[in-house]
Amino acid sequence: MESWSSPSLPVTNRVITEITLKDSITRNPYQPVKNNSLRMYVCGITPYDSAHIGHLFTYLTFDILNRVARNVGADVRYVQNVTDIDDPLFEKARLIGVPWDEISSKQIAKFKSAMEYLRIIPPDIYATVTDEIDEIIEMANSLKQMSYNIGETSYFASSFNDLAEFTRLSETELINLSRLRGGDPDDLRKRNPVDPKIWVESASDEPSWKSELGIGRPGWHIECVAIARKYLGNTFDVQGGGQDLVFPHHAFCDEINRSLFGEPLARGYLHVNLVEYQGEKMSKSLGNLVFLEDLQKMGYNADEIRIALLSQDWHSGWEFTFDMVAQAKAAFEKFKSDAANSLLPSKAQIVNLMSTLLANDLQISRLIEELFKLERIPSNENDKREVSDLLMSILGVSLIKE
Repeated sequence: MESWSSPSLPVTNRVITEITLKDSITRNPYQPVKNNSLRMYVCGITPYDSAHIGHLFTYLTFDILNRVARNVGADVRYVQNVTDIDDPLFEKARLIGVPWDEISSKQIAKFKSAMEYLRIIPPDIYATVTDEIDEIIEMANSLKQMSYNIGETSYFASSFNDLAEFTRLSETELINLSRLRGGDPDDLRKRNPVDPKIWVESASDEPSWKSELGIGRPGWHIECVAIARKYLGNTFDVQGGGQDLVFPHHAFCDEINRSLFGEPLARGYLHVNLVEYQGEKMSKSLGNLVFLEDLQKMGYNADEIRIALLSQDWHSGWEFTFDMVAQAKAAFEKFKSDAANSLLPSKAQIVNLMSTLLANDLQISRLIEELFKLERIPSNENDKREVSDLLMSILGVSLIKE
């Protein structure tokens, strides 16, 4: 599928020499850029409703990683999927009486529009499950000897030990999370309560395909493994998404890949922590959602929304308030006003902040905090252009009104 249009990216000098991330699974530092290359897979949306602020925060974080890797000089190959075959989409279609593919098309279009508005660099490959179904069926066939059937649905025979090692969670915690996140651990017919579905018997109003496991549709986890391997090959550099994907999704993606190919799916993981609103995790099931259009209707533009969200620490959970957007707007307006009056921090100071903070576990929020604290000194038009290009290139915000 075609992704969205790319923002304009000024050519700037290299200001960051390398990136070190803390792997959110092993907790060990590692360098995602290897041999001047970054191969990155970020799990995309299930298109049954609009992407909310929590989603946007995740994709903005990976946008900064993408921009920083390009500044380092890496050849970035970025893949993002769209889970357009999944239970929540079919449930929504039945609830409102609209064909599932009509909902999917509409929500994908809205998501792409939001990404383009926020100047998020598009993935090189934007892959829907329906477009990649041949590779997914091939993977399902490969898993036949590692699966078992309950009725017409096939389950992957997983290992509690492998899952516990990946997630650092106990058996009880894994079962509870499985129950909360769409699994069926209370089905007593299963060999392991958390075993995931890899091929599902389709309902009459759901799409279906023929595989060696039967006529039906794929389960969630094999979709991403098949897409990632098709476009990124063997063990790639970064698999990413929200923190809630550690289990079940990324744990099962890795276990399935190791079972089939004897190697990890990714060298490292980056998980963006979750956003709360009104005291609870922002989620579609709870209905406590804030959308991009809500902020647009309040008069906030792309620069102000990017600054507001990127000012929050992706390493830890945080609670969204509308006040934080107002505060970000005020801080950025002051910065731009000073620039208009030829007062800016020196480029050298900004470069020093970026090279120190972004290179060390992508400390985006701290960078923005420190940036606005820097002393402004008299600057000329060339200084303004260089600083503006640097901020657009790395943070995706515009200092100078074109």
